[in-house]
Amino acid sequence: MMTKGIWLVSLFAITGTVAVAAGGRLQIPTLEDAAVIAKKNKKKKPFLPDVKAEKNQQQQNTQPSERPARKGGVKWISVAVLLKFLLAFKSFGAPFFDPLGEPRQATASSIYFSFIAVLYVWLASVTTLTIIPHVSTHYNVITAAALFFYMGFISVCALLAGRFIIRCAYYGWLLWKRGMIRSSLFVLTLDSTKKLPVLVHWHRPFRRVCKSSWIMSAVLCSFYTHCWSRSLAAFKVSRADGASFVCQGIFMPMVWLGFSNNNSGIHQGQICADEFSIWVLWAVSIFGHLFYYLINEFNGLHHKGYIPSRKKSKSPLDHVLGLEISKSSSSMDSNTIQPTHSDDGFGNEEEDEEERDSWPSLSATLQKFKRIERPQGTLPMVSWYSQIVFSTGFDILLSAHVFLGRFDARKMQAALLGKESKCNIQSNQTEGLFDFSDCDTSSGSGFWFDFMSDCGDGFNSSYQVARLLAQPNLHVYTSSRSTKSRAVKTLPRGKILVIGGDLAYPDPTPSNYEKRFFRTFEDALQPPPTFRRSHISIEKPAFPIKGWKSCEKLQASSPLSSYDGPCTFLIPGNHDWFDGLATYTRYILSRDWLGGWLMPQKTSYFCLKLPRDWWVLGFDLALDDDIDIEQFTFFANVAKQMQPHHNVIIVSHVPHWVLDEYENHENDSRKENNLKELVTTHFRSKVRLRVAGDLHHYTRHMPVNNNESPRKESKNAKDKPVLIVAGGGGAFTHPTHCFDDQISVGENQYVRVCAYPTPKVSKHLSWLNLWQFRWRNWRFDILWAVTYFGMASSFFPLCGVYDDYINTNPSQSLGSLLLWTFRRVLYLMSKIFVSGRVSLFFTIFIIGLTFGFTDKSHLKWRVSLGWSVFHALSHISSAMLVLLFVECMAEFVMKEGIIASQNVGQSQSLSTGLASSIFDEYNAHFSHVLEDFRLVGNATMFRQSQGILQSCRSDERLYEKLSAAFGWLYREAPLLKTALAVFDLPGAIASTHLEMCRLLCSGNSPCTYSNEFMLYQQIDRLTILKYLSAIGLYFVIFAVPIAGNVFGSWLALSLNVFNCQYDEGFSSLRMEHYKNFLKFNIDSNGDLEIFAIGLQRVPKHWKKDPQWVGYNMHGKGATTEPSWSLKNPSKWVPWRNSKKFSPEVIDHLKIKAN
Repeated sequence: MMTKGIWLVSLFAITGTVAVAAGGRLQIPTLEDAAVIAKKNKKKKPFLPDVKAEKNQQQQNTQPSERPARKGGVKWISVAVLLKFLLAFKSFGAPFFDPLGEPRQATASSIYFSFIAVLYVWLASVTTLTIIPHVSTHYNVITAAALFFYMGFISVCALLAGRFIIRCAYYGWLLWKRGMIRSSLFVLTLDSTKKLPVLVHWHRPFRRVCKSSWIMSAVLCSFYTHCWSRSLAAFKVSRADGASFVCQGIFMPMVWLGFSNNNSGIHQGQICADEFSIWVLWAVSIFGHLFYYLINEFNGLHHKGYIPSRKKSKSPLDHVLGLEISKSSSSMDSNTIQPTHSDDGFGNEEEDEEERDSWPSLSATLQKFKRIERPQGTLPMVSWYSQIVFSTGFDILLSAHVFLGRFDARKMQAALLGKESKCNIQSNQTEGLFDFSDCDTSSGSGFWFDFMSDCGDGFNSSYQVARLLAQPNLHVYTSSRSTKSRAVKTLPRGKILVIGGDLAYPDPTPSNYEKRFFRTFEDALQPPPTFRRSHISIEKPAFPIKGWKSCEKLQASSPLSSYDGPCTFLIPGNHDWFDGLATYTRYILSRDWLGGWLMPQKTSYFCLKLPRDWWVLGFDLALDDDIDIEQFTFFANVAKQMQPHHNVIIVSHVPHWVLDEYENHENDSRKENNLKELVTTHFRSKVRLRVAGDLHHYTRHMPVNNNESPRKESKNAKDKPVLIVAGGGGAFTHPTHCFDDQISVGENQYVRVCAYPTPKVSKHLSWLNLWQFRWRNWRFDILWAVTYFGMASSFFPLCGVYDDYINTNPSQSLGSLLLWTFRRVLYLMSKIFVSGRVSLFFTIFIIGLTFGFTDKSHLKWRVSLGWSVFHALSHISSAMLVLLFVECMAEFVMKEGIIASQNVGQSQSLSTGLASSIFDEYNAHFSHVLEDFRLVGNATMFRQSQGILQSCRSDERLYEKLSAAFGWLYREAPLLKTALAVFDLPGAIASTHLEMCRLLCSGNSPCTYSNEFMLYQQIDRLTILKYLSAIGLYFVIFAVPIAGNVFGSWLALSLNVFNCQYDEGFSSLRMEHYKNFLKFNIDSNGDLEIFAIGLQRVPKHWKKDPQWVGYNMHGKGATTEPSWSLKNPSKWVPWRNSKKFSPEVIDHLKIKAN
């Protein structure tokens, strides 16, 4: 019988196809059935249930201390089951732990991680404790488990009671110290005119109390397991008894203190420590925790107004160790920065309180001695596969179908500027026109300006791009195709920085703008010392600039060309429009500074007049992919100031020339109609270049003449502008291989001549979804868990599924196993639509979800439908496959005696499984401690006397009430039994499984793969709830990794086979590498030179630049050098210098002037 499940376990272990299901009916074969099976396979012995049941009953009647050691060889099938469960736990916990087993920084602080950690430890421990006694004679683990539960409960009570006593003593000390209490002959009076400080609640953080209690209990139980000798009934201390150095070091002092054991089982001369020694260690640990709490309490660390040292700018310890911790940018106000940011969006309201009572971590201690400041409170890349998906999708739906066409913020901008222009006697179009034509280009360097787009995502990528743009001189690598060598070229910082939209992800909230967008630029280039976040600018530009030398002489009427510092101009993207442009208006149009870049614009669109007859036009296309009539009028008036030989650069957010080709030109007639009319009518033959973002990669398309080869570039075509996409400002990387090399824009043909990352690299990155999807998107686990469990819910329990497998495949052949699995999965899938109830609902849900998720714009509808159906069937079959596995395992472990249980109706005692074994060990070893305390509690501590004070009698009555309450809890509310019953999930599954199958299979009703609805209604609802809750936890452990791998595999195949799902497939990877931005130069001849800068790798660890000179943002009357004039303007530099972090020129182009 032991070998009958080997092939079953091996199949799921090799293929990894484990999911969830609910229990099954245990149909024990009769002697006749066993004889038939033995006749087919003579080498196997028939199953004799009566003999085995009698053996189990005899073993259960044996006292825990007298249980004989198991004889015979190791049960390898049990070992295989244990290893399979542990591998499933490892796969389930992969997103939360790195390869070394340490919690990942991005997940360790989340509430979801705490829940998963508890679930992980719970299921792993109960599974291990259930199987280990069947493969080993080391029974101490069961005794240690009994000690763990008992010690954990009383540790929580002891710590809470000790905290309460310390708090009372501290209040009394405060009253006495401050003279608020007076005593006179047994009468105490309180001075109500004085107030006590407000303290943190004594029981908070309760999570910290529980964690400390259970961790301390686990450590002591590990000592118990390692050092306890059942034969000696004492702790081993002597090397002759097999005691290790750990046991000698811990329990030898107990022997010296008199806690030795001299019972009859110990020979003369042997030295052993009494079992009470473990409680001495427990008492020392409890007093140590309380002493640490006492020190913090009387030092005032629990006052609500107390600020932990990590938030102070300087502390005595910082001066000694030279430690500095930066929670945020030096330019950010303290009231705008939250303490710590977790990447899942869950706050931690007990974080500060927990830090007051927590011991310093090893990493924090090492960081103190490193004397290096590192950025704190940084945000990771946005997790799109989480609750953000639904909230962002709702924002898109609301903006596109409610506000679009009904409210347009661009019309309000024009109306406000029109009213303002009448007061200032200025023309309306001058508000959006900025003249830099007077800037000197006669020098050899020319006029430089920069472009970036799609920033405001993770700190590492966004800050690295902003830091490189802030450098006064950027050293980049250039490659020579002929010599295959690399040279270093120096490019100066641009006078102007143009940002092409999508300033913060995932939606335009004030928090995202501050933490994901403004902070990165302020750390890269500080704003003036007088900058205030709450300031609302009504006069732009912000001249004069107070606090900066050489900038205070500027007048309000001074032109921008007279300002030596950099300026920035920004257009909004689709993500900035999700709130109707409200946050963009407040933070961009009403502020003066983006870090050290001046923001002079007042509208969401702009026009820049550059030297040598070059113009930059920034358009706001909003969510309807077109400019409004007000923008059309503004730019048409600007076109009147241009000459025929002038050159125009158009900046917009969305590159429709690429997306229209990807979507097979389905929506060409609805996009950029007004913009096309403007270009055709007013800017004919002037547009030389179009630049956009939105796609987070770099591509350049060049026009192709009709008489030229499709691969040959057309140079300097005046009527066909160069098309560049450069959206790598910080957001996750998009693929390049999903888009065609040859595209058509109207009647013109274009060819892609450069792409970054290259299509080959892009394809390789796509395959990362195969094994990295789940641990990069662990927040999606809740959707997989609910959906998979819902699809399998109508089949709980599968009674007799293991017997069905044994009868179908008695020879244990692999081919028969695969055939049986395939047939049963297909049958279960068909039963969903025939008799499924809840399963049918979730199946329809997963079909609709996969169909809606499939990219239908790039695929034909037949291919899209077939691919979405294949995706849905993969999830449905995976859920059914997991159902079979869990049900087979449940019945297999019961038949092998690994889990022994009784019917649910016998509720007077615990199930005869793990819970019963642990409770027996508790009665044999530890119950007397609580019993003695209860007996003492029932005794009267106060003796009646004539002269006793009334207050003492009140204390006596209070103690009697507490003692009676404690006795009732001990007798009537069996806390330990309840906890053990909840802990023993395998026992709960076995007992409820038998009870449900007994009712469902009564009267020879079919109950293996379908259940009679009327019989199912006869089952007690509490039994169903208990069974589904227990089996559902195992279901989640197995189903979630499979669902994530199925979805990740589907994304990888979609990207590489059908070249679709470019957004969904790469947003899942959250890749912060392969960033890019542009640097433009107008030389003395009027030619435009373009340098595309690429970042193949982005640093993940930062430190403070020792040469960086910062200043106090709120200095009174202080005047400093402008941040843009410094040689090292950025605060943070990579932790280590590496060539892989160096920027390189990925593309170079020169456009001749007209």
